[in-house]
Amino acid sequence: MSEAANSVPDTIHTEKTQRPLAFRFSGEGFEFFRIWIVNLALTIVTLGLYSPWAKVRTHRYFYGNTHLDGNSFEYLADPVRILKGRLIAIACLVVYVVAERLLPLLALALAAIFALLVPYIVVRAIAFHHYYSAWRGIRFGFNAPMGEAYKVFLLWPLLATLSLGLLFPYVLCRQERFIIGHSRYGKQHFDFSARPGAFYRVFLILIGIILLAGVAGGILSLLFAPLLVVAITAGYLLAFALGSVLLVNLRFNHMTLGEQGFHANYRAGSYAWLVLSNTLALLLTLGLFYPWARVRTARYAAGHIGMTVSGDLDEFVAARQQEQSALGSEMSDVFDMDLGL
Repeated sequence: MSEAANSVPDTIHTEKTQRPLAFRFSGEGFEFFRIWIVNLALTIVTLGLYSPWAKVRTHRYFYGNTHLDGNSFEYLADPVRILKGRLIAIACLVVYVVAERLLPLLALALAAIFALLVPYIVVRAIAFHHYYSAWRGIRFGFNAPMGEAYKVFLLWPLLATLSLGLLFPYVLCRQERFIIGHSRYGKQHFDFSARPGAFYRVFLILIGIILLAGVAGGILSLLFAPLLVVAITAGYLLAFALGSVLLVNLRFNHMTLGEQGFHANYRAGSYAWLVLSNTLALLLTLGLFYPWARVRTARYAAGHIGMTVSGDLDEFVAARQQEQSALGSEMSDVFDMDLGL
């Protein structure tokens, strides 16, 4: 008597391979210096009217020299649209200054109105910046509910102030999640998974550094009084550099785009040296080192931030390109101005 064996089909597990993909920045300091000095001269000669063209030229230079997987980024904004937004902003500022001198109560009311408009302005500015940014022919985007924007950029900051700063790390986490979570590439949204506790740890570290610098300065001042200022300044600079490093790493190490991840490995020592050397060079050259400082900072960022690609990136981009064709009908004139932020 033979038993019939039940045939169980083999289950095939296909796992997508993951590989790191680095950004690369190819710009040069002197090359950007020529763009920067012309921008500066024309902006001064035209009493600021050329500034939107200067902004677009600068953005296009840094976008065009930032590469990922052999493709550079694009900045597609029209300077005329930026100029319209800036003229509106300048007109509002003039009205406020005149009101402050002639009608203080009106100026107070205008300041209150501006404070209420801050979330709206922030959302419009981010939407403009994203919509006119692209990679491999696909635009980025930003769609966020205005009610949530008012909570994140007005209500929670107010509560953080009333809590004497105790809620500030939580507010920063909410703002990061809001901006990243409502950003997209084509129709694929980014995601941010960090929890508020990670931001509290960063701020506790920074507060500890500042307190230690104060204590060290107090002890050293007993030997030589000016050492107090030196210790506090060094502590502040260290806290600034370390804070930037921790927050950048926190942001990118918890950010994803569908199945694609990001990673950052900023280092406190190398970044502190970058900030210190740039600052000293700017002071010694009366600001003329600025183009080289911008290029050095962009090169550092590109060298310490990357993607963790899952599967075939070409297939991912191809899917975004198919979705992109449907976006045209969804875009409106809401993106036609840069409000100057």
